[in-house]
Amino acid sequence: MDGIKRLSEMIEGQKDKYLIKIVDYLMLQKEMEQDFLKEEKNLKEMAEYIVGLAKKEATNGVAVIEDETVYQWAKEYFIKTNKELGIKKFKLDRGKHGDVTKVEIKDEDDEFGSIFGDTIENPQEEKKDKIEQISLFAE
Repeated sequence: MDGIKRLSEMIEGQKDKYLIKIVDYLMLQKEMEQDFLKEEKNLKEMAEYIVGLAKKEATNGVAVIEDETVYQWAKEYFIKTNKELGIKKFKLDRGKHGDVTKVEIKDEDDEFGSIFGDTIENPQEEKKDKIEQISLFAE
């Protein structure tokens, strides 16, 4: 699969017009095709990364960010590793007393990744039924 195709599959079913606009821009960046193939990268985390940077720019809860800046942040998300960007993965962990806490997943925690993780019986059917909507403005 090429990177542009992976992006088009990730945006399939999304309704946020701003997210679509960003992905349309990214799909024109042919030199980044290999960056779009990185398994650790997805649109939900990209949107969270952009929103996080925008919040840092806000004054009194308001930020106006130029399109070019947002596009640069999107490119940066795909070019750099999650570690370089300071993006940490978390999982919910149930303690022995039933309490649930958010625990950071470290690379060495599960060297096999998704090989032994949850599986979906029919991934195409699951994808059709449940497309998680991503929004740059909803919290």
